[in-house]
This record gives sequence, C-alpha cells and structure tokens, in this order.
Amino acid sequence: MAILHTDFSNQTINEDSISAADKKTYSYISQYGDIHYDPVISEETDWQLFFNLTELRKGVLSWYDFPPQARVLEIGAGFGTLTGCLCGKCAHVTATERSLYRARAIARRYEDVSNLDVYAGDLLDMEFPERFDYIVLVGILERMGKGSREPEPYIEYLQFLQGLLKPGGCLLAAVENRFGLRYFCGEEEPHTHRPFDGMNRYAWGASGHSFSRREMADIVQAAGFCDHKFYYLLPDYKLPQLIYTDACLPDKGIREKLIPYYRNPDTLIACERELYYDVIDNDVFPFFANSFLVECNTKEISKKYEAWQAPLCPIIYAAVSTDRGAERGFATVIRTDGVVHKKSLYEAGQHSARKLYENIADLHAHGIPVVEHRLLPGDILEMPFIPWPTLSDYMKGIMRDRQDELLEMLDRIYEYILQSSEQIPAEENALSSKLGADIAFDSSKKPDFGPILEKAYMELIPLNCFYNAKTDEFLYFDQEFVREHYPAKYVLFRAIHYMYCFTPNAEQYCPKEKLIVKYGMEDTWQIFFQEEQIFLEEVRNKGRYSQFYQRTGVDQGRIYANIMHLKAVGRQGK
Repeated sequence: MAILHTDFSNQTINEDSISAADKKTYSYISQYGDIHYDPVISEETDWQLFFNLTELRKGVLSWYDFPPQARVLEIGAGFGTLTGCLCGKCAHVTATERSLYRARAIARRYEDVSNLDVYAGDLLDMEFPERFDYIVLVGILERMGKGSREPEPYIEYLQFLQGLLKPGGCLLAAVENRFGLRYFCGEEEPHTHRPFDGMNRYAWGASGHSFSRREMADIVQAAGFCDHKFYYLLPDYKLPQLIYTDACLPDKGIREKLIPYYRNPDTLIACERELYYDVIDNDVFPFFANSFLVECNTKEISKKYEAWQAPLCPIIYAAVSTDRGAERGFATVIRTDGVVHKKSLYEAGQHSARKLYENIADLHAHGIPVVEHRLLPGDILEMPFIPWPTLSDYMKGIMRDRQDELLEMLDRIYEYILQSSEQIPAEENALSSKLGADIAFDSSKKPDFGPILEKAYMELIPLNCFYNAKTDEFLYFDQEFVREHYPAKYVLFRAIHYMYCFTPNAEQYCPKEKLIVKYGMEDTWQIFFQEEQIFLEEVRNKGRYSQFYQRTGVDQGRIYANIMHLKAVGRQGK
C-alpha cells in the first residue's frame, strides 16, 4: 500500500483555509479511490475540481518511454493525477506535495498501490533514502522565483534538484511559454490573469514567471545539465493532445488535429487555430509553442551507478486521445528509428488495438491500400513512418485551381469506400432506424441512401490517408471506427464535410452544393450531418468533458468587438 510520510510537514489542517474545490476533490477521492473520475464529475461546473481529477492531464507523460526499472521523484503532485500514471509505468514513485491535505488525499487515492511513497511538506526540507533516475517537475519551476525576472533563482533550484538525481539521471520539467501563440491572441497570462503580461516581462508584477524557449534552454544549461531536448505540447502541458519536437515539427494540417481551449475566451483578439498556418509556414513554431516539456540529463556516470543512465527519450512526436475514454484512448508515437507505435493508454482499451489491427487486415483483404501494421506483444500496433503528406493536405492545395483533379480524387475515394465491404439489401440499412427518433427528416420524402455496406469504414477519408503525388498512391491508416449496415455515402459525406471544415474559402472555390448534387445526397446530406454530430458526441465524450468543450469555442464577433474596443481606447489616449 502507499506510504504517507509526514515527518517533514509542520502543517495542521485548517478546514477554513481549504478551498471548496479541494474539499470536494478530497470527498470524491474518499468515496471512490483510484478510478477514472471524468464520468463521475461530468456534471460538476467547477473548473478547479475538473482540473484536479480529469484524466486529460495525464497526456503530459502517458506517451513517454520510462524504463520499467525507473525510480521517479514527482514534485508538487497535487491530488495525484499524474502519480497514478507514473506508478503504472515505473518501478517506484516518490511523490511530494507541500499541502498535507493533498498529500493525504494522494495516499488515500492510491492506498492499494505498492510502489508509492508520498511525502508531505517542503521539498527543500526533505531527506530521501535514495537518489532518483527521473525527476518530474510539472508546472512548478515557474513559481520557484516568486515572480523574479532574473534567472538565478530558477538555476539554483535546478542545481538543487541535480543533487537528488543519480548520475546520468533525467529531469522532466513542464513550463508555460510566455510567448505562446495563445497569449499573443489575448488569452489571460496564468500567473497574473491579465492578457499580454508575459510578453511584457511581467512589468506590473506576478506570482510566477514563464519562460521563452531561449530562456529555458539557458537556465537548463546554466544549471549544469549536459544535454536537453524540447517537446512542444499543444494546446498546453495541462491538457495535452499533441507533442512535437525539433525533429518532428507540425505541418499545416495541425488545424485538423488540435482543439485549443481557453480559461477565458472573452479577452481574445485573434483566433489561435487560424494562425498556425502562417506560424508553420514561416518556420517559427518553436518560438510560439504554448508549452514546453524540457527533458535534460547530466550524462555523468559514476562507478556506483554505472549500470544506469537515463537516455533522452527516442520519441519525436506523440498524439494522445485521452478524451476517448478508457476503451478508446491511444498514444500514437513516432520514434527516431522511423517506427510508429500505437498503444492503448489503458488496459481496458487493448481490445480496441486488436480490433483496429483486424480492420486494417480486412481492408487489405478487400484490396484497399493501407499502411502495413504489426501487432506486437502487449497489443501495441507497429507501423513504418510514412513521409508523405495526408491526402487532405494535398486536396486543400488543389481545391482553388484544379477542381477537375479534386473531383477525380473524390471519385477514387468513393470507389475505395464501395470496394471496402460487401453490399447488403437496402432494407437492412441501420441508419433508417434512427430516422424520426434520433434524427429529424422530411417524412414526406423517402431518402435514397444509395449502396448499403455490411461494414462502413468511417475513416476512409482524406484525413486518414497519406498521398504520394509522384506515384499517385493512397495509403490509408487509423481505421478504427466502423458502422455495420450503413450507407457508403455516409463515409463519402464525411470525406467532403471535413474537407470543407478545414479548407479556408472552400465554398468560394467549389460550392459544396455542387458535390452534394454530383453524388446524389440532396435528401440525405442533413441526415448524415445529424448522424455525424451523434458520432462526435459519442467518440469525443462531449458530455463527459463538458468543462473542456465549453471552453473551446471562439466567438469571432467578440474578437472583432475587442479589436474595436482597443482601437477606441487608443484614440481616446491621443
């Protein structure tokens, strides 16, 4: 069982000083212990409570390759959301937490976990019986200088941490970037809750201090770490979805993958998602990344520890889908050796990995060009890295001036959809049963759904296909979702729908109605659209993660109003 150490804490718990969110968090932990809390807290409206318990936070490290023999020190563990993730990956975890109240909650949450020690109190006062292979420092470093703009307090703190590492050990530090693109767009700065404070170097004071990429690199080097690597986490390190590195920077298709969120969208003066195209096109993404995870080690090997060294992680890209839940959550990583691994984040999802493998095999048997997959022990899917752009990117590039080729591409996509499965009689259409119940439609018309497939592979669309323009080759990947006894045109609808979602000015270049008529979807387009909303609600767990999704919307009208307000204020000052 987890062991709680209170020798280094001089606190007494005063209930009056504990926030309502922390009290409720403790109450949930006392009642449920170590579970996935998102379904339980889905009706809660307190952001801090959501943040204390949500599984989405695990994305900062759930993809990382810790050696199974690693012994880890986690600093500032909060209520233990990352602690459980670390315990599942490593031989032993020592979690420290300044708050005695929260430390007790961690010990209670993981009372049945045998590889965990929890220490309450100030880290600077603590003594440990061992040194560590890894130190995990998430969201802590920025506060160690009490808002100082000078680098010395942060350097000294990292030097202190080096003394807790084994020679050759590794530090993982997650920090905000004060020049993050979201902050240029007007998002409130996390240490002051005022827009633009970070880029103004906290001229009006702050409780913490975030760093630019150069500042963070200089601090790490000045602290004596011999090697380091930057990971760029989006939308941030708190609720990560995408992790990039200098060896694998984002392409212009990032808009199709990223869902930004904002604690307070009312201060925005620009849309972050729309700016990534230009940021990437001008090769300045590392400067504007919202958050960093900095991995650094000492590379010093002593005789005592000569059997151990923590090398820099071989992963150069990761995508985590924690929001899909325990059964569908995956981490997809690209490694330096050109191998791609896709692994379930939870044991409950291993069957989904096997099912994905079976889907790929079935499509291959039907003559559909797919990326080669291998199923490794532990239900890990292995694929080669394909250095081609997606078909989606290619089609966006030709939409304006080469519409004949665009239509040819859509015809090919539809041919592959029809080829992917056997057809069944129209009366076996499973979507028909939803009409009038889940889906509204004009009952005076009998919609023509076209061919009905025994298996409709929903991701035979440009977003899930690589394309080699030189050889004119398609290669489909990530074919996870299947609807049985569904219209082939529903899959084609998805291909067209998302092409228009992610292509600026698409309607201007090629009116969508033209494609709806071409493929005979006049009566079914709105039916398919409603079905897609049901699917997205299901797969993204929008009800479960309402606290997150209600913060993802960007109001263009409000952005314009904010801009005009700034203009008016500027004129008044003249």
